Amino acid sequence: MFSLIVCTVDRFDQLERLFQSLARQTLKTFEIILVDQNGDGRLIDLVERFASSFPIRHLRSGRGLSHARNNGIAKASGSYVCFPDDDCWYEPATLETAARLFRENPALSIVTGRTLDADGNPSVSPTGDRSVEISRRNYLSCGNSNGIFVRREALSSIGGFDENLGVGSASPFQSAEEADLLLRFVGAGQKLAYFPQLIVHHDQVVSVIGTQQIERARKYGRGFGALLRKHDFSLPYVTYRVARPAIGWLVACFRCNADEAAFKRAWLKGIVEGYKAWPKWNGIDQSLRIES
Repeated sequence: MFSLIVCTVDRFDQLERLFQSLARQTLKTFEIILVDQNGDGRLIDLVERFASSFPIRHLRSGRGLSHARNNGIAKASGSYVCFPDDDCWYEPATLETAARLFRENPALSIVTGRTLDADGNPSVSPTGDRSVEISRRNYLSCGNSNGIFVRREALSSIGGFDENLGVGSASPFQSAEEADLLLRFVGAGQKLAYFPQLIVHHDQVVSVIGTQQIERARKYGRGFGALLRKHDFSLPYVTYRVARPAIGWLVACFRCNADEAAFKRAWLKGIVEGYKAWPKWNGIDQSLRIES
């Protein structure tokens, strides 16, 4: 059985779309653990409406994506655990495909897949067209949290998400929790693999750059910088990861694209700040606040 940990806040219609896709799954042996971070009862009617389609455990949790997911993991009873966002949706055979991949590859602790929009184009993160074993070299191109499916027994031995990383964390590091999970599995000698035929859907991320996107870039950059420090990546690799947004910033300045330049600069500053701050971030929140 699969346990689907769905953490949600401030969404309804998109969560309903996810539930509708789950009701159409060809594999029926799954449970939903809905970790509700809303302060009201807006989801009660939705839960009651789908309760006859599949088992739903409705939990309450404070803010913080990693914290909420760990609360859900603690209640999971399935052999496999996955983490669909509240604004993604599954193909009818998504769970059946994941189950088949685990059966065919008993040595794997994690299988990951690709995230596509409704038209079949890559969304959220870039992924390849070939199956590959996941390593420290390719972890960024092997899917995002929507497409991570993990054996629960392996998750119990490695641990859940680092609550110092991810959106809503009390720390300044507002991303990289899923990459951290993959890297911890790799570091423990577990086998992980990416399969392009395993598909989850998600709308394209809005590409218009504004103040909110620039602020988010810096926050997410801090998470990635912390990840680089936490997993002790080599100096050449860290330099490469810093150089990419630095070059993008310079190119955007040369082209007089002020918004793009501000976005790249925010990402660059975030990486540097996160790398410097990990792990002793406590008490420095004010020094890492977004500049106006």
